[in-house]
Amino acid sequence: MRARYLKTGIAASIVLLASSQLSSAVDADDFAKKFAAAYSSQGAEIKYDGVSEQGDSIVLSNVSVGIPGEDETIKLGDMTFNGVADDGSGGYLVDSFVEDSIEFSSDDVSLTLKDLAVNNLRVPAEAKMESLDDMLYYDSATTGPLAVTVEGRDVFKIAKSSVTLSKNSDDTRMDFKGRADGLEIDLSEVPDAEAQQAIDGMGYQYVGGDIVVDGYWSLPTGELTLSEYSLTLNDVGRLDMQFSISGYTMDFVRGLQELQEQMAAQADDEKAQQAMGFALLGMMQQLTFNSLSLRFDDASVTNKVLDMVASQQGMSRDQMVQGLQGMLPFALAQLQNPDFQKQVTEAVSLYLADPKSIEVSAQPNAPLPFASLVGSAMGAPQTLPDVLNVSVTANQ
Repeated sequence: MRARYLKTGIAASIVLLASSQLSSAVDADDFAKKFAAAYSSQGAEIKYDGVSEQGDSIVLSNVSVGIPGEDETIKLGDMTFNGVADDGSGGYLVDSFVEDSIEFSSDDVSLTLKDLAVNNLRVPAEAKMESLDDMLYYDSATTGPLAVTVEGRDVFKIAKSSVTLSKNSDDTRMDFKGRADGLEIDLSEVPDAEAQQAIDGMGYQYVGGDIVVDGYWSLPTGELTLSEYSLTLNDVGRLDMQFSISGYTMDFVRGLQELQEQMAAQADDEKAQQAMGFALLGMMQQLTFNSLSLRFDDASVTNKVLDMVASQQGMSRDQMVQGLQGMLPFALAQLQNPDFQKQVTEAVSLYLADPKSIEVSAQPNAPLPFASLVGSAMGAPQTLPDVLNVSVTANQ
């Protein structure tokens, strides 16, 4: 009798365990549909042949990614999402997604990306694009080597890259950081003969460096700010751009995506494309300009260019610099803005004499609607430096 009760208890336990596992199982088809919908809401289109479950992992088979209206697609093969769980609101949480290799080729150009890994992916229940909670979102992503090959020769390579995202508690702001390390550019076979001669003369057949991006996006105001967007090339220099605009709200993003879809649908209609172009220009009027700066820190390229050009002209570098300094006021006279002309002349002359850094910044006293900037550019272009409060400085 006791043995029968024991067997009955074990059987009941197995049934309860199985039923609890079944009740918490993730709907693979629903996950795939919501992932594809969320991906498409961000301007791309993803297709797959099938979906299957492997424990708490979900596999999408024969995946391809493309842009609406374009024929070419990137084939990703099978995509495996590990640690998939229901988030309790109809969406899903994914521990990680890993892709060993992504390859794409068109004519003589091919791209290869290795070791893509995405961590803590969130798939929304409905991609309404009203808040960060409605978007496809992840905490971090990393890649291994990336290579762009032209006619069998690697012309652009990155050893590794990473991106991290973080958002505040009420889903109104997203901060982002990214970097690409081990950048390599092959300039040893540039098609233009004169350009190749200049590259060879300066010793820049192969250049390396890194890329860094840092910024944030605030949804209520649509403020999109890049506090750093820099490209550093060894023995060349560092170019850094910073900018800030407002008005890049969710409504603007949705409108832009709808317009892109309409333009893709009218690909062969020239008049429709022109109309869409005007509509895009109209949308840009919703944006506001806050600030912009471009800075270049020299690491020898300026002197190399001056030496090369001076040699071609049969003069010394000092003579070349003096000649350029003398030409600047005449070249800038067409700006019809004497104060700005003087400022640019002084800064560029200082930089040419002793190349260290040069920076152009636009810091208006108050944010400027793009409509007012367009009006100034068309009606009185000579006033733009004053309207934008542009400054040019060197070696600071």
